[in-house]
Amino acid sequence: MSVNSQYASALRALKTKQAHLLEEVGDQWCTPEDLFWGINAVFGPFDIDLFTDGDNAHCARYYTAEDNALAQDWTAELNGGKGFANPPYSRPCKDEDGNDMTGMVTIMNKAKAERDKGAKMAFLIRGVPSETWWPEQADHICFIKGRVGFKLPDWFIPANDKQKASSAAFAGAVVIFDKEWRGGPISYIHRDSLRAQGKKLLDMIEVAAEKKAASYITGTIETRPDTAEQGTQIGEFEAEQIDIEEQIAKVPAEPANSVWPTEVLTLVEQAFSANPNTKTELRQQMLCERVNQRLLDNVLNHHIIAELNNMLARCEQVEDAA
Repeated sequence: MSVNSQYASALRALKTKQAHLLEEVGDQWCTPEDLFWGINAVFGPFDIDLFTDGDNAHCARYYTAEDNALAQDWTAELNGGKGFANPPYSRPCKDEDGNDMTGMVTIMNKAKAERDKGAKMAFLIRGVPSETWWPEQADHICFIKGRVGFKLPDWFIPANDKQKASSAAFAGAVVIFDKEWRGGPISYIHRDSLRAQGKKLLDMIEVAAEKKAASYITGTIETRPDTAEQGTQIGEFEAEQIDIEEQIAKVPAEPANSVWPTEVLTLVEQAFSANPNTKTELRQQMLCERVNQRLLDNVLNHHIIAELNNMLARCEQVEDAA
């Protein structure tokens, strides 16, 4: 459900400005990636990011200002999963249908109501129990030791040199709404512990993504539709007979990865040195993809070089190419 509101319209206009001032950011200060993933490790996993500007979401599913999270049925949408929120702190405002959009008192009351219906949520909030909106009704409050800093949104373009993020940070807390919570009402965790756990998860995600990408690319190279069923990997001997020119012609044109580990680039350059006048950008990209996967498969370097030499030996010389 998309809603109309001055709040959403103002946010869209702000994001498209050619330059910004820090004072304009307001609700759009973002949760640092490592901090989010640390909270996700301790209190998640999370399924929906409840308050986002559309560009700073941490979950695959999320609400934007146009969706108006306060007008949504969190319990039904989460369906047993968990929600995450770094909520807006701006003054209360409504959409054009009269529904609340912001205001911490309203947001905390919404969280309590959804909790009573069975929703499970974790809110990253400022650790200020003196505030009128402080969620005394929460099932658990985990105070974060060490002040928490937030980051500027990716769309922020500083209008001048003075528009730099301040080093100021705030006391923080993770507030849990979950009627099935069985722990104590209050706990403490250090900010650095959350960030360290988040960094570990981010490293794991990066490695998994690289392996999946390499596997996909290599699978495209190694599959020979003319000799094997689609998706079937050919054997080691056949792999050495791959026609790189055929593969270049078959692989759709996509932005090429220009950043490779030094070991990958060294092996590829050795192969081109042994096969003068065969180097082109496309061939180099294909070989880098090939070497990267072979290294992930723990193939010895001299076997990789032999395979690359075999592939390049079948290529046209660049000076003779039509």
